[in-house]
Amino acid sequence: MKKSDLRNIIKEELKKLHSIPQVLYHATYKELLPSIKEKGLDTRKAKLAWEDSEPGVVYLANDPHVAESYAETSENVPEEWLDEIVLLKILSKDLDLSKLYKDRNVRSDEEPSTFEYHGVIPWEIIKL
Repeated sequence: MKKSDLRNIIKEELKKLHSIPQVLYHATYKELLPSIKEKGLDTRKAKLAWEDSEPGVVYLANDPHVAESYAETSENVPEEWLDEIVLLKILSKDLDLSKLYKDRNVRSDEEPSTFEYHGVIPWEIIKL
């Protein structure tokens, strides 16, 4: 690999790092907390809240209100769960950033406000 190629890769990774907020949020439902405490945020086998959600992808937001708004308008959860939304906080430094991507469901040229994490987020790095 050429030195110039390596520099370009480093520049791209640094750019990605600067656009990632220090704190990311995921809103879920009180009913799901026991499972999350046991298995982490793992959507590989979960019933997904949105029809365009992908198994194995955890959706995160850079703003707590944005995360909550997704949970409030979920298409596939029981109505009574909407009154018991729980906000989870995850520090980006605790994540494997190679698994973090801009949310492909949101079409915008602006800085991303929502992200996809392709993997399991362990309970140990989640804060309530």
